[in-house]
Amino acid sequence: MKKAVVISVLATAIGAAAVTPVMAQSAVQSAQAVQIGSLTVSINGQPAAIRTIDAQGVTLASVRDLAKALEASLNVAGSTITVQLNHNVVQLNDAVTVSGTAFVEPVSFLTKLGVGYSNGNITSVKFLENAEQVTWVNASKLIVSKSIDTGREDYLVDAATGKNELLLTSSDTSELIVSPDGSKAAYSEADGTVNVIDLSTKQSTKVSTDTSIKNEMVFSADGSSIFFFQGDKNTVIAKLSLADGAVTTVLEDKVDYKANLAVSADGKKVAYFQIKQPVVKNDATDVSKDDVTIDPTGTETQAFFYDSAKADNKPVQLTKDATDKAFLELSADGSKVYYVSIGEDSVGSIASVDTASLAAASVYNAEDVFQLNQADGKLIVLTAKGDANSISAIDPATGTASKLYGVSDAVSELIVSGKGDIAAISNGQLAVPVNGKFTTITR
Repeated sequence: MKKAVVISVLATAIGAAAVTPVMAQSAVQSAQAVQIGSLTVSINGQPAAIRTIDAQGVTLASVRDLAKALEASLNVAGSTITVQLNHNVVQLNDAVTVSGTAFVEPVSFLTKLGVGYSNGNITSVKFLENAEQVTWVNASKLIVSKSIDTGREDYLVDAATGKNELLLTSSDTSELIVSPDGSKAAYSEADGTVNVIDLSTKQSTKVSTDTSIKNEMVFSADGSSIFFFQGDKNTVIAKLSLADGAVTTVLEDKVDYKANLAVSADGKKVAYFQIKQPVVKNDATDVSKDDVTIDPTGTETQAFFYDSAKADNKPVQLTKDATDKAFLELSADGSKVYYVSIGEDSVGSIASVDTASLAAASVYNAEDVFQLNQADGKLIVLTAKGDANSISAIDPATGTASKLYGVSDAVSELIVSGKGDIAAISNGQLAVPVNGKFTTITR
């Protein structure tokens, strides 16, 4: 948002009748006759009561109240008041003093302090830029990752304000995954070993020295173990115990290229997509030659289910149709698999398969489904119908959709926690809902 727009909206938020450089002495003729009022504004995501006075139709605000709400330093030396916020320093020599309190025209004062504005919120926080991977920690905090020249930086970000602190700097490591209770995060090193970070102390501990390749790591529901695809071709499904670092095999069927791992709440059932590679024909070894043909027949992505408690110890193929499939989810009890089925017209719908009877069903097709997540027994979807995009919660039993938010078509991705906290990526920026409207908390 351009500075001129920021100033204009900020003036409206603070209630100024006009934004003019009214000086202290000309604004107030008699301090004794001035009435001190109060106005509540949102500063860094928190309501702040700011004392105000009216100076010939212009609202002046308490310097001390603004500085306190912004967590800026304030120093008084004689008639000079100095306020510092980050690297911005403002010196005031002409503030109006009423009953021992200094008041200034707030818009120019806050602008000089480098304060920003977004969707009704005044903020002094320096937002992260170029955010990439995002995951929820709890209802008030997220982990946001960004690439740097030497690898990656991971930050803890306050969902209400965008205030952030560096959590981890790493190189050649996997994305961070967060335990369901939000107490810890885990990642694997380039050598396959696994570390866990206590998110309260920020201390990292190596929990496994196993050096096998670990892809798509997923925490168990109780946070005691981590499931993952093992090997460079995602051939094996394995489990790592955080208590002793032991790695055990869950499924080894000698079939490569598994993806989108989902685990039931009891940790005994898993679902995944199987991706079959196309066949190279004509016995050619150089695929750059014109006589080489690639046969994609039967290579459509299919959903599979495996129950480790069953004696036959074999995965079950849930789907056999030719549609593209994405965003696989497994119900907490392992009884249903949900996914986005993409038809020939490239329109997405939600389909389900009963993992016991193998009965398939259409769950939702009223709108074009772009993304599917599961949270607290509901299916959270990003959809489009005409020019309108929406975020909705769908009851998987009835297919009934409840619209949560209307969003612009710039929203390209949802970040949904297991408890239903929602964030979105819009135009490359991370946004979270505040008072029913999405507010950006990164740049």
